[in-house]
Order: sequence, then structure tokens, then C-alpha cells
Amino acid sequence: MTVLILFATFVVLLLVGMPIAFAIGIASAIAAMSMDVMTNMTIVRRMIFGINSFPLLAVIFFVFTGVVMANGGVAGRLVRLAEVIVGRLPGGLAQINVMSSMLFGGVSGSAVADVSSIGRMMIEAMEKDGYTKRFATSLTLASATMGPIIPPSISMILYAYIASSVSVGGLLLAGLTPGIMIGGGLLLVAYVHGRLYHDTRTPKLTGREKLHRVVDGGLGMMTLVIILGGITTGVFTATEAGAIASVYALFLTMVVYREIKVRQLPALMWESIVTTAVVLFLIATTSIFTFILTYENVPQWISENVLGLTENRYLLLLIINVLLLVTGLFIDLTPALIMLVPILLPLADAMGLDLIHLGVIMVVNLTFGLITPPVGTALFVGCRIAKISMVELIPPLLPMLAIMLVVLGIVTYVPESFMWAPRMFGFVP
Repeated sequence: MTVLILFATFVVLLLVGMPIAFAIGIASAIAAMSMDVMTNMTIVRRMIFGINSFPLLAVIFFVFTGVVMANGGVAGRLVRLAEVIVGRLPGGLAQINVMSSMLFGGVSGSAVADVSSIGRMMIEAMEKDGYTKRFATSLTLASATMGPIIPPSISMILYAYIASSVSVGGLLLAGLTPGIMIGGGLLLVAYVHGRLYHDTRTPKLTGREKLHRVVDGGLGMMTLVIILGGITTGVFTATEAGAIASVYALFLTMVVYREIKVRQLPALMWESIVTTAVVLFLIATTSIFTFILTYENVPQWISENVLGLTENRYLLLLIINVLLLVTGLFIDLTPALIMLVPILLPLADAMGLDLIHLGVIMVVNLTFGLITPPVGTALFVGCRIAKISMVELIPPLLPMLAIMLVVLGIVTYVPESFMWAPRMFGFVP
């Protein structure tokens, strides 16, 4: 009855348009009233306990790093670096769009930040070059999904925190290959589109200009080197990596690039605070939600019943993916992770599924929801920037979603395609 009250209230609150963090919190509080073990004080303590964690500081630091990089001229320099790498290929601007998102994903860790910064430049530039607005926006949105997958990924850090026994370094390394596979597939789309419809290329650059762009953009990419290099070599933890990346981002954008002035820091800090507050409030309210499910043995019940349906590993992985895809359509990436990880962990243990493997499956899968209706956050940002309706974007977006689906299949059923990286550095036996 408690679980029924919990989910019924949650669904009703979502249907009336309540923000998901409040919907989870209110539904959990109402359900908790039917439990003898839960009092008002217990609910408050659970919420505080849910966010009173040192590893969560990594989320705060990485959010701040992403905000500074997004506002500090890094995006434009990465676009110019991408032009050096792929600008002379057929469909030059489309290639640059995808490559820029791949590079920016190694800086921001956010799909929305990617669409807001890269999309604001590239959609208009591609339209002026003769691309349709529908194709330019769809390509931008699909490319933005690399942000939460390629390190530094805030989603991966959250998964590691919720699963508790998972190495952050191993997860970040595991996310590299799937992100690159999605990027490679979208570069192929841009190439084919260029060959068939739009075989324009960017002007040839001089050797001096190329060198300048590589050095200028490479300084931004040093953030990824600092984070991954420090964590994989054991020089510092993920939290320390986030702090060092924040200092480097400030130094780069204020001293080297000189794009950010001291007077802008309060606004950037406030933007980071608001973003972080949303994430932490979600974690706080969801901690009550997960406690109720755990107390009522819901994860174990799901594990036993799903395993009762079939013991075929491939079919079980398919069931998990369908559950995640459906959930991602209606719930954003971060709350979906926080809600579903505790539910799926017992099932993964029963299947003998490595938790890093499960984490990559979940993050890659739930990124679909960022660019699909009805609640895709990146989709809404892209529509607002391009001034285009959601309906117009669906047809050109479908082939790109198909490529992402192929990558999801590889991630799900061929784990060695990405597990080699964490295994090489000793994060996986």
C-alpha cells in the first residue's frame, strides 16, 4: 500500500506539471506517513544524510568548471580547433559541429551547455552556409548527447556516488569509447549528407593558423587531461580533480584567454549555485524515495520477479534497456539515475553484471531522453535557439537516434568495446 501511494501520488503530481524534485519529495512524504518507522524528523534527517557526502563536492566543482568554460570563450576556440581537424571533409560545417561537441563534451559534461554554446554558433552558421535549419538543429542535438557520456561526466559521478562501491575513475574511462563511437557515427552522417546534398568545405588554412588554433583550443582540452590523468594515475581523487579543474578553468579564461572579468564572477558563481542546488535537492528528496523502496524490499522483489521471467542474460539486458528508454522519455537524466540505480543494483548483482558496465548502459541509454519529447531538456533549448518546432525536428533526428541505438546495443552486449580502458588502468580486475 505504501509503494502504491508513493507511485500514484508521484504520477499525479507529474501529470499536473509539478517539477520532478518536488513531485518526488511530496510523494515520498505522503507515502512515509503510512509507515511507522518514518516521522517528520526522520524525513528531514534522511534528506540531509542524502547530500552530506564529501564525494558530492566533485559535482559542485565540475558544474562550476563547465559554467566557467562555457562562458569563457572555450566553445569558440574548440569550434576553430574542430575546423582544423575535419573542416576540409565533405559537409565541412556539419563535421565541425559534431567534432566541436565531442571536444566540448570533454570540458562541460553537460548536453544543455553544449546546445547552448556550440548550438548558438553552429546552427546559424550552418543555415547561412545552405544547410536546412532542421538538419543543423537535429545534428546539434544528437551531438550534444556526448556531453554526459565523455568525461568529465557529472552523470557518471552521480552514478558512482549512488552505487557507492564503483570507481569514479573507472566509470569516466569507460565513458570515453561510447562517446567517441556516437561521435564517429554522427561524423559519418555529416559525411554522407555532405556527399549527397551539401559538399561544401571550409577554406584552406595556413600552417601558422592551424598551429595557432591547435594550441589555443588545446589549452581548453587540457581540462580533460588534468582530470583523467590525475584520477587514473592516482595523483588525486575525483573531488580533488574537480577542484583543480575549477582553478585551471579560472586561470585559463581570466588570465590566458581574458574572456572573463572579475566583475563577472558573482554571476557565474550564482549560475553554478543554482545548477548545483537543483541536483542536490533532487538527491535529497530522492533519498526518501529510495529509502521507502528499500524498506519495502521493492528492488529485491523486482529482481526476483524479473529473474523469474527468464534467466537469459541477453533478454534481461533488453528488459533493462526498454525500462530505461521508457523512463527517459518522461524523466530527465539526473532524477532517473537517482531513482533507478538503487532499483537495478540488486538485479545487476543477481545477473553478475559489472557495475561499471551497468553505469555506462544507464547513462548512454538515458541520454536519449534529453533530445526526445515530451520532456527532453536539451531538445527544448535547441528549439528555442533555432526558433523551430519540435515536430519539424523529429524526421531528421530519427537516423541519428538510430546510430545512438546501435551504439547502445554495442555497449550493452559487447562490454569489452569500452571496458578495456578501465581494465587497462586497474579499475576492473
